Amino acid sequence: MAGLGGYVPTPLKPLAKKVRSAIRLIEKAPLDSPLSAIDSRAQIRLGTPSIVVEKSTEVPCPVRVTNHGHSVWSSAGQCPLFQSFKWLSARKVPLDVPVQKVPLASAVYPGETVDLQPMLAVPDALGHYLVKVGFAQDGGPEFGDVSGKTLYLEVQITGKAADDIDYHKAYATADLAQDYWTVVGPGTKDEFYKLGQSKLQTLLENGLTPDSRVLDVGCGTGQLAVPLESYLSGKGFFYGTDIGIEAIPYCEARFKRPNFKFVQNEMTVIPIQDTTFDFVTFFSVFTHTFPDETALLLAEAKRLLAPKGCIIGDVFTSPMVERCSGNRGAMELNPEHFHRLVKLAGLQTHLLAEWPWQKYGKRQVFRFAHPTGERG
Repeated sequence: MAGLGGYVPTPLKPLAKKVRSAIRLIEKAPLDSPLSAIDSRAQIRLGTPSIVVEKSTEVPCPVRVTNHGHSVWSSAGQCPLFQSFKWLSARKVPLDVPVQKVPLASAVYPGETVDLQPMLAVPDALGHYLVKVGFAQDGGPEFGDVSGKTLYLEVQITGKAADDIDYHKAYATADLAQDYWTVVGPGTKDEFYKLGQSKLQTLLENGLTPDSRVLDVGCGTGQLAVPLESYLSGKGFFYGTDIGIEAIPYCEARFKRPNFKFVQNEMTVIPIQDTTFDFVTFFSVFTHTFPDETALLLAEAKRLLAPKGCIIGDVFTSPMVERCSGNRGAMELNPEHFHRLVKLAGLQTHLLAEWPWQKYGKRQVFRFAHPTGERG
């Protein structure tokens, strides 16, 4: 019927269309055997060449396809046809993500062009990816566009908007007198103190002494200040900074030692002059800053770093990310790009620890220091 459409008089075309629809409903066009090579011919056009999507979601992936074969395509029968979506890295390395198979919503007849709206399932993995788009058949061939060109949809997976963080709003709406831990991450008070002890242990393993001068950038409500309050001597010094203005008076009221000071910092500016530190810490800071901000903060830290001092910070990295992906809730960086940022800041890097984070990412803890030739 589709091939004869050009011979149907215009007044009869509505009736012909109804007849054709009725025939299709009756026969359901089952596919009970694999398609031949000549029947596996399609013209495929993507509705968009690239998309930015949130992780762990489903998004529409518009596809326009024309059946250039001589057989009906259908998801019915023993050898059904389906749309095929294969996830690859940006460098076209297959991922350990199952191929997504989406059945055709209706049969596609020879010569017919249809617009399909399959829902693409997005993995829980920040980064930049390619999705190979085509058609396949159980027990039959896999095929793409008649041109022979492989069709790829470029996909950037970013963090969920619901996971994004507005630090100023978070502090402004928090009741720090009742709950000073949730605003800085921990779900319980016990976790808050355990993490503080863990941070102290990291500093001890890197040479902290009671007389050390410590700058804690992103001090929050004093997670690191708590264990250092009883550890540092009178010769030692603690300086805490945070972008949350509410955190500063809270810490000033809680930590009364004269060698403990607190001040609000800007996103990339640390308002301290004429003081150097043996340790500058960025615990859970670079995991939430954008790359340019990270580079500027490292440069600020180097400015304040004593000749033999060191900077401690952690970062999320993933080889699936071309540069960066995420939001304030969690920011992943390409590891090579991150090390370029460190070099740009004029620092040397040493990996202290790492562990898995999300599907392809790692959480890595680094020690940064002046290049050997610059140390006093």
